[in-house]
Amino acid sequence: MIVLSRADNRSTYSLFYQRIIGTKTLIGQKLFSYKQREIQYIIEVIKVRGNNGLILDLGCSTGQFTRKLASEFGGANVHGADISEKSISRCSRRSSEINYHHIDDEFYSKHGKKYQYVLLSHVLEHQEDPAAMLKEVKGLLREDGALILSVPQERIRGDSALPENLYNLVRLKFENVHQIKHSLETLKLLLSQAQLSIKEHRYIHVFWSERDEPSFTNHSLVVCAEPAQA
Repeated sequence: MIVLSRADNRSTYSLFYQRIIGTKTLIGQKLFSYKQREIQYIIEVIKVRGNNGLILDLGCSTGQFTRKLASEFGGANVHGADISEKSISRCSRRSSEINYHHIDDEFYSKHGKKYQYVLLSHVLEHQEDPAAMLKEVKGLLREDGALILSVPQERIRGDSALPENLYNLVRLKFENVHQIKHSLETLKLLLSQAQLSIKEHRYIHVFWSERDEPSFTNHSLVVCAEPAQA
């Protein structure tokens, strides 16, 4: 089970840290359009594939993406989950129609094979053992489910998390918040280890909405993966 200790949880996911994440997301949606395009692509993937079950935003943080999903698919059909109890409390107060869950030791066993879609939006790069996490996440999917994950496309590890890393330095916490820099090739390998296979993917460019190819100026990579057939 991939979860920080309570002490690390409080240290890493403070209220100010969460506000940094929320501010970055708003900038990506409002000032630039790359975050909005990333979210819209994920929504379109779900619509095209069809939706007749529950959607889980795993690692929902401030709940901004969770609320967007709820506005598209209905609050009763969308769940959010995070390791930060404070985040879950704030999200629940703001959106009572959405079911939010704290990721504790029983979370994965309690919600096994429950979701048609599990979303990992900018979560995997924070994991020291992403392969182990993906195996846990696969257990949350229905047999006909799909995992949709997005990861930053960084020039050097952590360059897209500069505000968070500077905040860590101010706190004398000398740790890069991004553990691994992911590419399409590394994701294929990690997902295959979890018996998942990529069915489609898209690069999200910082400026150009039409561009879908590896680039030095990409913001993120989004992939949709299904359980591999035996």
